[in-house]
Amino acid sequence: MQVTGSTDHSRDTVLVHTVNNRDKLLSASSSTHFKKDSFIFQAGTTDNNIYILKKGLIKLFRLSPEGRELMQWFIFPEEIFGLAEFPALGHRSVYAQCCEDSEVAVLSQNKFKQFLITSPELAIQVIEQLSTRLKIVGDTLLNITSDDVRSRIIKLLLRLSMRFGKECKEGVLLDVHLTHKELADMVGTCRQTMTTILSQLKKENHIKLQGRKIVVPSIIVLEQMVNPVPYVVRS
Repeated sequence: MQVTGSTDHSRDTVLVHTVNNRDKLLSASSSTHFKKDSFIFQAGTTDNNIYILKKGLIKLFRLSPEGRELMQWFIFPEEIFGLAEFPALGHRSVYAQCCEDSEVAVLSQNKFKQFLITSPELAIQVIEQLSTRLKIVGDTLLNITSDDVRSRIIKLLLRLSMRFGKECKEGVLLDVHLTHKELADMVGTCRQTMTTILSQLKKENHIKLQGRKIVVPSIIVLEQMVNPVPYVVRS
């Protein structure tokens, strides 16, 4: 699987930040259970729904003309997804497939629009997330053309730390369950390369591995590895 489009989860998703918003959305939705490998929606189909992942893990991807999966991102619990065609109705441009048994809340676009009218806080979140798409696409193209795999992996760890990081005694714990294959899909590499580079970062004491979880001792050090302070020529 290769990575394409956005490598940031905000491209087609919005995190439900407040309990109040989450409960209101869920009360207006219906809950559906999906088995592993089943599709929530597929490219080329049309539906009028917005989705909230309650439990499980979902991947968003496109298909190349050769039939290869082109990875976009993973959807995690409490994220709203399926916003790419909102508010105009249209054909889905991506596939949403369950990586494990999942529970999804389904909300019609009409109900979601009404909720945005009565909930300015969430409406602002949606506007902010959708307005970042151009910047994200630009950053992604720059990363693909200018960054090596190691740099892309470090930037992925930094993004995951912002979304899932929890402070612990050893640094910041990335509290998310992803396999090396799933991490590799996010940066357009293979599982073996991901495992090799994570092992290198561990030997260099930049990360610690705890089963399927990663601890970053110093976020600042990782940031400096991919965003070094520019050298200023003094006259």
